[in-house]
Amino acid sequence: MADEKLFDYEEDFDPLAFDDAEIDQEDMDDDNPYDTVDYPTMRNMPAEMQRDAVFTPEKQGSAEAAIEALFDHNPARRPILIAILEMCKEGCLSSELTEKVDELQKDNYSVYAPLTLCRMLERAGALELEEIEEAEEVENTEDGVTYLEIDETPDPTWTTTEAGLAAIESHTGGAAFHDIYERDNKYAEVYQAVMAFCDEAPRSVQAIGKLVDTFEICQEPRRFGGHFIDMLERTDCLIWKDHAWHLTELGKDMLAEISADEEA
Repeated sequence: MADEKLFDYEEDFDPLAFDDAEIDQEDMDDDNPYDTVDYPTMRNMPAEMQRDAVFTPEKQGSAEAAIEALFDHNPARRPILIAILEMCKEGCLSSELTEKVDELQKDNYSVYAPLTLCRMLERAGALELEEIEEAEEVENTEDGVTYLEIDETPDPTWTTTEAGLAAIESHTGGAAFHDIYERDNKYAEVYQAVMAFCDEAPRSVQAIGKLVDTFEICQEPRRFGGHFIDMLERTDCLIWKDHAWHLTELGKDMLAEISADEEA
């Protein structure tokens, strides 16, 4: 029995394979912005373990809804996705964007390569990729031969769409935070304490948990530190970096707002 395989997976199983039988994953190149490596579907996994990870205007009803669904299902990647949209407001070369995103992700490891994230945003309607120019026909007058001249190393430009710009505005203005803060208002004092705590210095999960445990309101019903971390991360007020939770610039702005409201 020990020699029997638990799962009958293909030997070349690739969890990032594009879910299309006509595409050979071995021929794909994630450094090529025109290649089709854009989201993780589980082609070779059992059907009951598969889940749809594609967000498109067609499936969600609009580009705005598709972008929000993409953000909601990838909360840890959302700051990176928003940063990509920010960088592409006026257009950004693929090579330059890849370098910048690699730098952003060095402290927050991801299985997604930069161009994979760009493709996910493109499918959702948040980014557009410059079309590659047609091959130019060139005639060699000496030999009388006509041939096509093709640029072997295209470096196209990614540009944020109108829907992408709207998503930036939505997620950098604090609307999502205020929505959660108002709905969870009985824990307002706890949110403020956690935010101020992380503003003083980056904090571990354990340190935040101990702080939350000092509040009587979190005892019944029980609320752990992870709840507040999750809510603040989802609203882009906290970010995981260098093995600790940091208050973001948006988080600092939101903390100043709610503190001012309390004093008023």
